[in-house]
Amino acid sequence: MKRFLSVTLILLLLAGAAGAETRQGVIYLEGEPEPVTETLYETPWGFSFWYDADLLTVDTSQSESGYSLIIYPTDSELPVYMEMMLPEAIGTDTWQYLEDNRGSDTECESYYTDTGTEILGYVQPAFFNADILQGYYAAASNEDDQVAVSISCPMEAWEGWGTRLFHTLMTVTFGPLPAIRADWGEEYAEVPSVPVSDDEDAAWILFTARRPVSDFQVLALDMNEDYEFEAETVSSLGELTPDAPLRVSLSFYGDIPNNGISFVDEDGTLCRYAVDMSGEDGSLYLWGF
Repeated sequence: MKRFLSVTLILLLLAGAAGAETRQGVIYLEGEPEPVTETLYETPWGFSFWYDADLLTVDTSQSESGYSLIIYPTDSELPVYMEMMLPEAIGTDTWQYLEDNRGSDTECESYYTDTGTEILGYVQPAFFNADILQGYYAAASNEDDQVAVSISCPMEAWEGWGTRLFHTLMTVTFGPLPAIRADWGEEYAEVPSVPVSDDEDAAWILFTARRPVSDFQVLALDMNEDYEFEAETVSSLGELTPDAPLRVSLSFYGDIPNNGISFVDEDGTLCRYAVDMSGEDGSLYLWGF
């Protein structure tokens, strides 16, 4: 009974309030790391993002078109917000949106999120008030999956609220989320554990299913000269369900992922993912190969 209660508590902690999925991360404010608990927000338009639900509010009620949302500080009177808008909301594509708002001396910069979303954009003083900074961005994974984003923030608050909103922008992911999520698992000792790696520096990784999968396997990855992964099964762990998370000990070497997983999704599709670590906040994420 004690073990059942412990695992149940772990599942509640992973799910967060009202069934929301959460994860632990780090945000850098003025160069200093600050731990943050991020909550997953899945939009009805095919993309998702992670945000600090303790400090930020996601609001869809102000959208006139029904194709946009606003994120703003929950307890602040400063004029700070980030708006995410589909092309249907702005009446053009996101790249034209950037051009329409760009000053003559402003240059665009390009970023890539850990999950492969390209972010193209710039920050400039607002035309109506030089003390307000405005960021304009296009986030896209292809021509069909794109969203325009604007951030407005007083100049003196840009290193704080502006950084928090941009950090949220850098978590945008298009398409369905993998059936399995990966988190650091050191603190979840009550979860059933499989010691795949016995290295002294091995870390415990917690795998949790968003939906049931079968034939869950841990893979050793090696990238060949054609920049393709060669995968070898090192442990076959059977079925993984949302109510039964699993810890696995893995060792990480270098910048190229050496660990992976594979499983068969509910529809019979074989899925393979590399287990990678964010260079921004150290959180774990999966990317398909």
